Amino acid sequence: MLRANGAHAAWLLGPGTQEAAVAAEGLAEELDRAVHARLDQQRSGDGQGIERLEGGTLVYASLEGRAAGMLLGAESSTGERAQAQRDLARLLDYDRWRPVLAEVTKQQERTDEPVESIALRLSHQLERMTGVEVCVAVPHATGVRVAGVSLRSDRRLLGTLLERGSVLDRVALGKAEAMAGVPNPLGKTTPDRRRGADPAFVCPIPGDRTPLGAVALWTPGGGEPTGPLLADFRRAIEASGPRLQNAIERRDLAEAALRDPLTGLLNRQGLDEACGLVGTTGATLIYADLDHFKALNDELGHPAGDSALLHVSRLLLSAVRAQDVVARIGGEEFAIWLPGAPLARGREVAERIRQALAWSDWQWQGKRRPLSASFGVAAWPETSSTREGLPSQADAALYEAKRGGRDRVALAPLSQKTEDA
Repeated sequence: MLRANGAHAAWLLGPGTQEAAVAAEGLAEELDRAVHARLDQQRSGDGQGIERLEGGTLVYASLEGRAAGMLLGAESSTGERAQAQRDLARLLDYDRWRPVLAEVTKQQERTDEPVESIALRLSHQLERMTGVEVCVAVPHATGVRVAGVSLRSDRRLLGTLLERGSVLDRVALGKAEAMAGVPNPLGKTTPDRRRGADPAFVCPIPGDRTPLGAVALWTPGGGEPTGPLLADFRRAIEASGPRLQNAIERRDLAEAALRDPLTGLLNRQGLDEACGLVGTTGATLIYADLDHFKALNDELGHPAGDSALLHVSRLLLSAVRAQDVVARIGGEEFAIWLPGAPLARGREVAERIRQALAWSDWQWQGKRRPLSASFGVAAWPETSSTREGLPSQADAALYEAKRGGRDRVALAPLSQKTEDA
């Protein structure tokens, strides 16, 4: 990168990386120290910049606590500086992905490679092949989720549930064929922070009977790759099929005992296992119970009740982060597990879900029917000194919400230790 840009020196600083400085002969130590100090200061925020120095022009970029810079000649052109910034941005993006790529490399020789690893490898392979952003989506019990993204894509999309009916969702489920020029393949509600309305090409990952998933590529104009690249592109997707098929079958078999057969959400056992994975950073547990569900079943019948439960489960999944957990733990009772979230966030999430449910458009036999729910929220360590104490506290808070009139959020009382603090 130093040679390609004709730079005098280059620097890379940041956590989890080997800090490096590469320079041509004759770089003054004072200049080197000054650049290190500037880049170290820049690490506190994300961005790019250009700064005139006595020894030349410093072009720098920063991303998530990392910073990189190149020292160009004082007479460098605008185009040269812009190219240097693009290269620095790519370097930083690659550097933050290195732990993920290392883990993916280790997975390649495994016969039990998980779905996410295969999807991630396919995304990276297609990006190297085409030079564009790539996203891979795979169906799951609760819907189609983003299982892999390439280096240029927004990695925060990983695990995101796609909007139902979006093009990528439909193609992954075999409800639509490959499509070109798609402006929002993941759906308008998916929080992709990098993609705007740029068109994409979407195609299925073929399986024995139905697609195993789908791929989105943001090619120029959203068209399918052409020329000699087309055969390699199709071959790469087809080659991933058998590995992905085996991984999906292993995943589904392992999760069968942990999921509710109606909604696809985790059951109580699955929730208990998920809660046991949290470290010592704290967490929030929300219990939600549909109001007047028995009356709904009695009036409209059990098929209507099942439809309402499916509607609520999809709404809950769309309201939480990819790392959060949603479970059905009783007939009309749900749980939302927010690892690392304080009580205030739990209350915010519960209130947002309550309002979304009240305004949601659930219909039965062509007629809109109102739905509401009551919520109980408990947090560790704010209301409970232990994780094990959260279920009873969330249940008690849920009872208070119902006793207070339903369709509301109630919080467990703060622990004495929290009040004293």
